[in-house]
Amino acid sequence: MHELPERKAIQIARALADPTRLNILRALLQHEELSCGDLAEQFPVAQSTVSHHLNSLMNADLVVMRKQGQHHYFRARRETLCAFARWLATLEQTECDPKNSKEEG
Repeated sequence: MHELPERKAIQIARALADPTRLNILRALLQHEELSCGDLAEQFPVAQSTVSHHLNSLMNADLVVMRKQGQHHYFRARRETLCAFARWLATLEQTECDPKNSKEEG
């Protein structure tokens, strides 16, 4: 099981906070692999903007790139996303326990 440091979890959360990056990740999760050009066709932004968002996702280890000739192909790193989900679940276990809740329901 891949343990996720809090610093990395925060970096992932910041990357996913942008709606375009979240939608790019969703597109990559639905396909084996997509090029930057393929992604640019799916979103109403310039290819350079898609490239910028892909760099943010790569820095958060949510996406990996494969270069073939002049083309760059991207795929989602499911293991990082799963580690982030497990990290979020640990928050739920401690912060969402009704005994720990300060809100009145």
